[in-house]
Amino acid sequence: MSASLGAGDVYKRQLIGYPLRHKSQIRKITPLIHIVVCLLLFLLGLSIGLNRLIIDNLGYFCGQAAVISSLSILGSMMASLAVYRIFFRGKGANGENSLVTLAFFLFGCVAGVSYAVDFDVHQTSVYVLYVLMLLLGINLGSNRNLRQFVLSLNFRTLLVPFATVSGTLLFSAIGGFLLSRWSIFDCMAVGSGFSYYSVSSILITQIKSPSIGVQLATELGTIALLSNIFREMTALIGAPLFRKYFGYLAPISAAGIGSSDISLAAIARCSGPEAVPVAIVHGILINISMPFFVSFFCKL
Repeated sequence: MSASLGAGDVYKRQLIGYPLRHKSQIRKITPLIHIVVCLLLFLLGLSIGLNRLIIDNLGYFCGQAAVISSLSILGSMMASLAVYRIFFRGKGANGENSLVTLAFFLFGCVAGVSYAVDFDVHQTSVYVLYVLMLLLGINLGSNRNLRQFVLSLNFRTLLVPFATVSGTLLFSAIGGFLLSRWSIFDCMAVGSGFSYYSVSSILITQIKSPSIGVQLATELGTIALLSNIFREMTALIGAPLFRKYFGYLAPISAAGIGSSDISLAAIARCSGPEAVPVAIVHGILINISMPFFVSFFCKL
């Protein structure tokens, strides 16, 4: 689901929100955004529940994926914390905490396991994500201080994706020592998905098949899928805690590519509206770098 739409879509939709910047009704967009995010989480949980390969081997795949995902998130947040303390100290608003998003995701998982559905969950998620991007674009474009908002970007913004990449790769490598079945580079390839689970898992499966065989490559691709789903979900659900304990930039780094789309609303709530431009640029740069890093580590 992450990166089905890019950060450019948010900027394009600013054109819709800008003429509405003086309308008081625009304030109603914020709760609507939260509702759409909950719907996306339900659909994501539904897609997991419907996948029999994941459900039948849940313990094995989830355990290994959780290790790499946890290391990736921790590494990225620790690196972003260093950048925050040096360059961004004092920025960001306090966030709000809610278990509503987690409840929607779990409800989706249970529904997927218990019932068969006769519609394309992935395609539906893409349509819902389009709606979310539209609402976020309207919300951002209607900001009366949009000009100052954009001008607030500076060279420090580039340090955030650098921290995310370096922290993720360094800590993902530790997975190679904890998971005997996979090498350091295999774990780094999984971590290099940066929450872009669909493309990264396919790339890993295709690139690794000639060297380790189709069966093992498929297993590693499945672990990559789960690991990056976990990262996306953890970034959404844990954003308030990450903001509290790891600083203003932590929700952005934890989200990876998702910082420019599905996690953008949570980032805005937890780190404040001034974090949105940083999150968008972060998502663009991580999106561009992801295929390179995945391919590079798969070939080592």
